[in-house]
Amino acid sequence: MTENRYAEYFDEIYDEVSAILEEEDAETRVRMVDEILCEHPENPFAQYLKWQELDEDESEENRRLLLDAVETLRPAVAEAAESGEIDEEILSAYVSMLSDLASLQYFSEEKDAALETAREFMKLDRDCYIIGRLVYYTLLVEKKAYAEVVSAADDDVCETPIAAHCRAIALFETEGASAEASDALLEAISMDPDMSFYILGLWELDDEAESMNPEEDAYMEDLVMHVSMLSELWNATEERLAFLGVVVFAFGYMTGRMDDTNDTDMLEDGYKTLGCLDEMQEARDTLHAMIASGKEQEAVDEEALMLFRDIRDQGFFS
Repeated sequence: MTENRYAEYFDEIYDEVSAILEEEDAETRVRMVDEILCEHPENPFAQYLKWQELDEDESEENRRLLLDAVETLRPAVAEAAESGEIDEEILSAYVSMLSDLASLQYFSEEKDAALETAREFMKLDRDCYIIGRLVYYTLLVEKKAYAEVVSAADDDVCETPIAAHCRAIALFETEGASAEASDALLEAISMDPDMSFYILGLWELDDEAESMNPEEDAYMEDLVMHVSMLSELWNATEERLAFLGVVVFAFGYMTGRMDDTNDTDMLEDGYKTLGCLDEMQEARDTLHAMIASGKEQEAVDEEALMLFRDIRDQGFFS
C-alpha cells in the first residue's frame, strides 16, 4: 500500500463503524457491529467494538477478536505512523486496542507478550491511557528493568502515579534510600496524596461504591487499578515497604490523616528516638494552622511534603 492507499484503507474501515460510536443504546450497538461483521468479518474496528461489548470472558474466541484486530492493523499503523500520514482518531483507536491487549495478556499471565505489547503502546500513545501504563511500568519493575523504568518515566508525555511510584521504586532498588529516591517518592505521593494510604492498607478502599458524578467514578476506577498494582509492587519486599512507610506515616502525622491516638503516640515515640520530635510537632502545628485558616488541602499537602524534605535534609530519616 502507498501512503494514500493507507489513508483510503483507514477511512474505509473506520467509516463503517463511525455511526456505532455515536450510538448510546448497548443493544443497538451490538446489532450494528454484528451487521458489519457479517459483511466484513475482518474489519478490525468492528472486531474491537464487538470485543468491548462482550462480557469479560477469557474464551479463545473472544480473545481472538482483540488479537486479530491488533494484528490486522499493526503493519499499516506502524508504517503510516512512521511517515506521519495517519489520522489521530485511527491512531487513538489502535492505541486503545494495544492498552486493552496488554492488560488481557498481563492478567492471563502472558507477561512477555504483555510487555512487548505495552512497549509498542508506549511508543504510540499520546492520549495518556492508564491501563497500558499500569501494565508497562508494573512489568518493568517485576522484571527488575529499573533503568528502563527511570528513562521511560522521565520521557513519558503523561504524568501518572504509576510512573512516578515505579520510578521511586526503581531508584530505591538501584541507589537505596538516597536523596534522589526519596525525592522521587515525594513526587509520587504529591500526585495523589491519599493513594499511598490505600497502598499501605491504612485506609480501606470501597471499589464498589458509585456516585452520581461520572468524573468521581472515573477517578475511583483509576484509583482502584493503581492501588491494586502498586500494593503488590511496594509489598514485594520489606525494604520497599519500609521506605514507603517512613514517608507516608510522617506525611499522615503532619497532615492529620493519622489521627488514631495509639498510632500518633507510637509515631511520636519513634520521632523522639530519632531526635526529630520537636521538628515533627512544629510541622504538624504549622499545617493544622493552615487547615484551620481555610487553606485548600492541596496547598496543605504541598507544604507538608516540603516540610518533610526540610526535616529529612537535616539528617533525620536517613
